[in-house]
Amino acid sequence: MTNEDKIKRWLSGELSDSERAEFESSEEFGKIDKLLKAVNSFKAPEYDVEKEYNILSDNLSYNRRSISLYEKVRPVLRIAAIFIIALTIGYFTYTNFNSPSEKQGWVAEQGEIFLPDSSSLILNAASKIRFSEKGWEKGRDVELSGEAFFMVKKGESFNVITPQGTVTVLGTQFGVKDRDNYYEVICYSGSVKVVSGSMTRILKAGAAFRIINGIDDNFIVSNKKEPDWIKGESSFNSTPISFVFKELERQYKVKVEFNNVDLNQLFTGSFTNSNLKIALESITIPVNLRYEIKGNKIVINLEDR
Repeated sequence: MTNEDKIKRWLSGELSDSERAEFESSEEFGKIDKLLKAVNSFKAPEYDVEKEYNILSDNLSYNRRSISLYEKVRPVLRIAAIFIIALTIGYFTYTNFNSPSEKQGWVAEQGEIFLPDSSSLILNAASKIRFSEKGWEKGRDVELSGEAFFMVKKGESFNVITPQGTVTVLGTQFGVKDRDNYYEVICYSGSVKVVSGSMTRILKAGAAFRIINGIDDNFIVSNKKEPDWIKGESSFNSTPISFVFKELERQYKVKVEFNNVDLNQLFTGSFTNSNLKIALESITIPVNLRYEIKGNKIVINLEDR
């Protein structure tokens, strides 16, 4: 068995106890151990793998007598490079998706995020949150821009802060939506307290509160356990159609234009987040509108009579 084979089997845990003991007492393992210790203190942004490899290659090729040494350690260097690349990828993945200061969700993508108390949330399209992981026990505040569904661990509490209001929760499941002049909170289990301006509401399971263009109202969501967008649909209850098309723009990354359309007419229904044509028909047919798709632009007109 070659040294490279031993290294691979050791990394995958395939060596027997006696083989592992023998290998870990060998000179080759000593080299690997030093490399692993160096990797453990490795800081991804400051490490240039290609640069370091070139320097090492230059040093090894400087004296021909060192070629045989390079051939011996090349398998070890290959393994070390794998570790370094993996750590680099892991670092940037953690930084981009798990930064304690800000978490981002993109159009048509949803991602589950865990809070420091093991509560979790799912972001809807074009939404983001911000919270302090280090200062969680002192502040316990989550800033939200857009829409999210929260699943709060029983016995844990925190505040969801948006430009239009604050929701205080304790062990419940609820949704918050804060989009241009549209603020909505739906409680799916337990209860939540909503404070928006001078208004305060206590919502029980199945109740919803919203403010559209400064006008507040309440409605019921029956026995729903979670928002429809988690299952790939965007739903609306007597909502001005302008907000419906805004959501369509977010979900499909399109631009919607209107010709002689009453944007205040109300829409109750839903559209799929996975098929643009079906989504457009779901919106336009009930309210007697027609649409034209022109590349990345959607033109909405009144239905011809």
